[in-house]
Amino acid sequence: MVYRLLERYQPVAHVYVALDLETTGLSVERDAIIEIGAVKFRGRQVLGEFSSLINPGCRIPYLVQELTGIRDEMLRDQPSIMEVLPRLERFIGTCPVVGHNISFDLAFLNRYGVLRDNPSIDTFELASILLPHAGRYSLEKLAQSLGIALEAHHRALDDARAAHCLFVALLDQAHRLDPSIIRGVSRVAERSNWSLRPVFVDLEQIRPRTTFSTSLGQQLAAKGMLSGGGGRSLLSLSRGIVEREEPLQSAETIRPLDVEALVTLLDRDGLFARRLSHYEYRPEQIAMLRRVTEAFNRGEAVMIEAGTGLGKSLAYLLPAVHWAAQNGQRVVIATHTINLQDQLLNKDIPELQRILPFEFKAVALKGRNNYVCPRRVRQMRAELETRQASLPGVSSPGTDEVALRVLARVLVWMETTLTGDKQELFLPTPEENVIWSYICSDAELCTPEQCRRENCFFQRARRAAESAHIVVVNHALLFADVATDNRVLPEYHYLIIDEAHHLEDSVTGQMSFHVGLAALKRLLDEISEPTGPQRYNGFLARLIPRVRQDLPAGEINALQEHVALCHDSVAHVRGAAHTLFDTLKTFLELHGPVNHNTSYERRLRLTPATRRQPAWDRVEGAWGGLNDCLDRLIGYLDNVTQLISRWDDQVGLRAGEELQRELISYRTRVDVFRAQLRTILEEEAMRDSHRAYVTWLELSNQEQTPTLHAAPLHVGHLVRRHLFEANKTVILTSATLRTGESFEYLRERLGAEDVSGIALASPFDYRTSTLLYLPTDIPEPGQPGYQRKLETALLSLVRATRGRTLVLFTSHSQLRHTANALREALGQDEIVLLEQGAGSRVHLLERFKTTERCVLFGTRSFWEGIDVAGERLSCVVITRLPFDVPDDPIFVARSEAYADPFYGFSLPNAILRFRQGFGRLIRSRRDRGVVVCMDRRLLTKAYGQEFLRSLPDCTRQQGPLAMLPTLAARWIDGETI
Repeated sequence: MVYRLLERYQPVAHVYVALDLETTGLSVERDAIIEIGAVKFRGRQVLGEFSSLINPGCRIPYLVQELTGIRDEMLRDQPSIMEVLPRLERFIGTCPVVGHNISFDLAFLNRYGVLRDNPSIDTFELASILLPHAGRYSLEKLAQSLGIALEAHHRALDDARAAHCLFVALLDQAHRLDPSIIRGVSRVAERSNWSLRPVFVDLEQIRPRTTFSTSLGQQLAAKGMLSGGGGRSLLSLSRGIVEREEPLQSAETIRPLDVEALVTLLDRDGLFARRLSHYEYRPEQIAMLRRVTEAFNRGEAVMIEAGTGLGKSLAYLLPAVHWAAQNGQRVVIATHTINLQDQLLNKDIPELQRILPFEFKAVALKGRNNYVCPRRVRQMRAELETRQASLPGVSSPGTDEVALRVLARVLVWMETTLTGDKQELFLPTPEENVIWSYICSDAELCTPEQCRRENCFFQRARRAAESAHIVVVNHALLFADVATDNRVLPEYHYLIIDEAHHLEDSVTGQMSFHVGLAALKRLLDEISEPTGPQRYNGFLARLIPRVRQDLPAGEINALQEHVALCHDSVAHVRGAAHTLFDTLKTFLELHGPVNHNTSYERRLRLTPATRRQPAWDRVEGAWGGLNDCLDRLIGYLDNVTQLISRWDDQVGLRAGEELQRELISYRTRVDVFRAQLRTILEEEAMRDSHRAYVTWLELSNQEQTPTLHAAPLHVGHLVRRHLFEANKTVILTSATLRTGESFEYLRERLGAEDVSGIALASPFDYRTSTLLYLPTDIPEPGQPGYQRKLETALLSLVRATRGRTLVLFTSHSQLRHTANALREALGQDEIVLLEQGAGSRVHLLERFKTTERCVLFGTRSFWEGIDVAGERLSCVVITRLPFDVPDDPIFVARSEAYADPFYGFSLPNAILRFRQGFGRLIRSRRDRGVVVCMDRRLLTKAYGQEFLRSLPDCTRQQGPLAMLPTLAARWIDGETI
């Protein structure tokens, strides 16, 4: 089908070769090639194919066998790689090589000196540009979306054929774009070494877009993956709607909700039972709905622990929606995870909108830097097109290529996006996210007047929120709104915080900051980046050309003198910054902890005692020198700003207002950097108890220079003042708010001492669904033999459960050590081992859910937010109790506030996390399984009972490890123990 696409459209006459390899693993140094497949083609025409299995001289790991279907016996009589490569070179010749993640395949071949000079085209990168809404960019997912047949995925020749078809389909999609987009990408790339430059140069020479075909074009349009005119009309329509929407109008008289009327909706024969085939009547859900409704009616705060499976989102959404619609009062719902936001916005709220007999509006709102700024995109495009200066602060060829890649994606994406939300874009690397910071909405650079003219995405989202009854945000945005004097969120007085056990960490993260040499250098390079003697890139280098036509020669000379002072000042700041951070590194080496494990960061908390060390004097001296340099730079920027302002008043500079805003923005950013350094390095800045910070110095094994960090010591008073006292109703809810049977720990941490609490049990029958097994003969963590016993026990257990197991670790190093020890043995039993770090979280979970015999190893982020119902997850293993890392500066500093740090702070934190891990197992009424805790401290330490008392009433058994595999298998198979 796809070959037919080019019968009427021949994009280029070049001959290409699509290439794919299968290997024994991902390491170019350690692993070997086991199969090569290649397809030589010109457009739709296949000119030849190449395929060969290869004897790697080693065994194939089970995971690779399971993935490819290639077995050891299939390779026994096959040629070696050195026998195959000459034939491959003759087949490919000098043709450009096409492939999906082609750099991986070429890295293996380049090791043998093969194909080092051939141009390459990555269909993964091309798809991420041309199909911005695809969501997933694996070869399998793209083939499925585009209707490309993929008969034997993860076999080299079939994948090479799919790469050929995908390349053809992507060129067809590019042919349908607005010619100005192709032209724009081609122009900015024409003098670069970007691997996709020849593709866009060729595309620019092709005739303007044609009408859609009846094959691929319709599929892309139907799937929302098609750019072009249709997308633009949708965008215009959406913008028009947003312009006409009026802000939510508050009712003159606030009317309380009818509790019984709401309860009736969830009765066994109520509206939801009649409209939802999957509806389950839950008394606990109705109890929560009653308490939430009372909180709205009374105007009070309440903490509600809602057990797993209760259906808490419906229990708070129903009262919230009715209150907002009935009284014209906006309700803000804050979540910690994107998963829960997506559930609310894509499932729960649309379901309510279909069922309830009245209309209401719900929107998501994010922080300003999540939205693209069309004006800044145009500026970036112009800068890269003219090549008069590189993108500010990113002049290296490698980073310039990153900028091209991001710009190409954004130009195509902006044709169809209705939100301008960064989440829609594929920006997987830190370098790409740095480029995003140059094109996102910025409060300093984007004025309300400009935003109105541009109809910018952030202002559209803000207006949509002003007209909405329900606004869904994340935890961090609540305090970002506080920090910006409520300029982010529209006015609200009713707040629901879901996943509230994360609130302290969310506020801490929002109020924390770190300062490093790399960030300062990026800022300085944006302002003035030296490229040679008296030659510069950056904002200052572009300033004079932007005003030259508006000013006489005398004024230009005066401006040049001031700009020269700024250039010199930036150079002095750069040198002083290097001195400071070199001095800090020396101080850390003298007084920091000895790090025997190079995979961890070295941290040194900056306490009063640390600052009294003699070597700290040199730090203070270096900081004093940098502070003086920063002060002078701020003064010089102020002088230039005043000159531009005066001339703008006198002659009306065409770029006057914009230049002043940019100068003020740079001045502000330099001043913020200085203020943050002062907060960390000057002890006097730490003395105000309401602004008390925990400060520390940190050096990771990947970095050459340390970074300085600061986090608030306490956040409870901030939560109390800005959330509880500022709102009429506040609901805090989660499945884990209590330790033991008390809310006191989170009350104290969140400044919620006078907030009432209610605990509602899960509707699940844990006595019959869950077996908690506590081994009695495993050494305690840290004792000799613990790791070996753990590995042996896991191997036996996972074999008995036939995979279907989630193993939760508290450290990455233990996870990797255990995975390396068990991978081959599990593979021999045809059990796939997935480990965190070997792919995205979403990809790992998807594979875990769809693979028959599979075990998943995860650390902290896998202790919660995982929802795998059914037999695919039948066993959860907690390797050790999840206490915080004892040398974490925030943990240590907060512990010191307690008379008994362990029982007052460390233990409650660990209990909340332990309950989250336990909760991964049972996700529906039909689930059944085993939780195993491999930490004997649950039995040997007095505090073990605190953990156990926090769990639901499940079947509990303790005994030797030898009994565990048989017992677990019997329980999972439905036997009663």
